[in-house]
Amino acid sequence: MSKVIKTGLTYIFAITFSIVIFMFVHFANRYQLNPKEVYKVYLDGKSIGNIKNKEELEEYINDEQLDLKQKYNVDKVFIPSGVDIQKCTTYEKDVLTAKQVNNIIKKEKPFTIEGYKVTIKSNTEGEDNIVLNVLDKNIFDKAIRSVVNAFVPSEDVNNYENDTQPEIKETGTLIEDIYIDQDITIKHGYISTDEEIFTDEKTLTKYLMFGELKEDQYYTVKEGDTIDSIAYNNKLATEEFLVVNPEFTSANNLLSVGQQVKIGLINPIVDVVVETHNVIDQESKYETITEEDGSLAYGTEKVITEGQNGMDRLTTKIKSVNGETTNVVIVSSETLTPSVSKVVKVGTKVYSGGGTPAMVGSWAWPTISKYYISSHFGYRWGKIHEALDIAGSGEGSPIFAAGPGTVVTSQNKGSLGNHVTIKHANGYYTLYAHMSSRLVSVGQTVEKGQQIGTMGHTGFATGTHLHFGLYYNGMPYRDGTPMDPMILYK
Repeated sequence: MSKVIKTGLTYIFAITFSIVIFMFVHFANRYQLNPKEVYKVYLDGKSIGNIKNKEELEEYINDEQLDLKQKYNVDKVFIPSGVDIQKCTTYEKDVLTAKQVNNIIKKEKPFTIEGYKVTIKSNTEGEDNIVLNVLDKNIFDKAIRSVVNAFVPSEDVNNYENDTQPEIKETGTLIEDIYIDQDITIKHGYISTDEEIFTDEKTLTKYLMFGELKEDQYYTVKEGDTIDSIAYNNKLATEEFLVVNPEFTSANNLLSVGQQVKIGLINPIVDVVVETHNVIDQESKYETITEEDGSLAYGTEKVITEGQNGMDRLTTKIKSVNGETTNVVIVSSETLTPSVSKVVKVGTKVYSGGGTPAMVGSWAWPTISKYYISSHFGYRWGKIHEALDIAGSGEGSPIFAAGPGTVVTSQNKGSLGNHVTIKHANGYYTLYAHMSSRLVSVGQTVEKGQQIGTMGHTGFATGTHLHFGLYYNGMPYRDGTPMDPMILYK
């Protein structure tokens, strides 16, 4: 029995030894017995093979990508992001060629080039930052300079930077500060060629100004066109028209029939802030003094003394963002020519059986005489600005009713903040918005020149000012037709 067991064990040992020998031979055929140094290539953390020389792969990739070199005008193309090459020691004998690895990589990932990633931090909570790729940092610096010069003439910028601004003798403007109102970081690195990469100043400037890259829009000048009319009809502020057409220096420039002008709506990626010290001469509106006269029919007026506007010299501090005035402070004022009040007799006689006539006569200016018009009626950033923005009088300064009427709105609501609407007898409605406080209530009758509130910056307001609107045959922002309030004073 023991002999049978020994014989069986011998057979088992022989079989086991044969298997070991077979495995050893197989292992020897597959692996080298001596370890060697290679470079293991990973793609997004997964090994795709070994190469003998890292530099050989990098050179092969660079030499093969002639189309990318020509497209971006660069001397070198690099491995994609997500590719990692690590030196290691292995017994594996399988080593891929640079060409094989290149072919695997290019099917999965785009190659990269050297450049800069620019991050423009948003000032609005919840809004994403803007990230740009540029080939050269100088391209971005020059593009930013071009954007600044779109809102401030290059000569003025140079004089500010070199401290060579001419002194103000009587009237004029001095730039006190120019800056971009966003945090901007620029980091050197490798940019994937499947991303948008800006390679020239002109294209990047266009993107920074318009917020996108698209074909320029043009308008052909017709008989009777003016810069103001073309701008308005194409939903542009006149200032925006001048920005996209820098060959024009003012709205008074002449146009020729058949001339082509740009009408693209700007939407700047960055905010160019300019703070200035200004000395300006501005008309001061005359006051109207009314006297009741029982011999005149109700609602009629008789001018006793014609009014004359005066002239004030105002020293102001003005802040503008991308050409739009956002804050005004009147530092001081000097009366050069005093205004002469207009004296008017207003009839109070009512005839039996007769109705009440519509309001006639002049309108009162809604603020004190020391003011600055920061924004006119018209298009702004592609939307109609249905009012006149009057600034400079200061927080808490009085706001007056432009004409007699009935208060139909007095509330603190929405983007208008504290606001009052007055219905007048001639079909007009006037709106007074962004008030600090309201002094009248719905249903109350007010007289022309009566104080109805104080100036502020409630609601959606970029600074202290009065948003003064005029509407015909309907309520503001409802069924009323918006009109330029300045027509009341012409």
